[in-house]
Amino acid sequence: MNFTGALLSMWLVAAGQTLTGQVVVVHDGDTLTLQSGSSLYKIRLAEVDAPEMGQVFGQQARRFTEELALGRRVRVNISLIDKYDRRVGTVIIEDGRVLNEELVHAGLAWYYRVSPVRNPRLQRLEQGAFQNRLGLWVEKEPIPPWEFRRESTLPELPATASQVDYDRIFHYGMVGNRRTKKFRWPTCKHYRLSRPRQALIFHSRQQARDMGFQPAKDCPR
Repeated sequence: MNFTGALLSMWLVAAGQTLTGQVVVVHDGDTLTLQSGSSLYKIRLAEVDAPEMGQVFGQQARRFTEELALGRRVRVNISLIDKYDRRVGTVIIEDGRVLNEELVHAGLAWYYRVSPVRNPRLQRLEQGAFQNRLGLWVEKEPIPPWEFRRESTLPELPATASQVDYDRIFHYGMVGNRRTKKFRWPTCKHYRLSRPRQALIFHSRQQARDMGFQPAKDCPR
């Protein structure tokens, strides 16, 4: 098995949990509440990032998600549970469509490249929406929501997945070098020199270590 295949296998193991239920609230384009039995779960769509409600196309993204999912039964394939107890995952609608993909296909969400394993389908869907100037891509320079949310201070580096704010993975800035099997973050001395093309992005120290990476020597202990 090659390096990418090994990462994929680990990712699939982490994504083994599922939830089924009815969508009862849509908060924005990529966040909803699911009722499963007598319990309510907040769901954050994985690998996509819809415009925030204060951004252009934020309202359109929420309406799109409402039209596809509100009041319907869905299945959620969970990849992680973040610090806000949100189930982050892929939402599959009754008719078999994948909500995450439909948002990107309609130009109402970015492909959020935060998984160590690239998603070629989401890449193709985003490229198609861009080429056809769909949704937010009619804007000359649309602002990605992760930049819209960015704060002036660096967030604390998560040790485990349960400490991760999924919306801030880019802000943590943990990147891994495939060749050296080392990872760095913004307070490391040579951080800006450690970002090779196609660098792996990690959401926590534990994820990096689980994938065989170690902190670089120039990083604070």
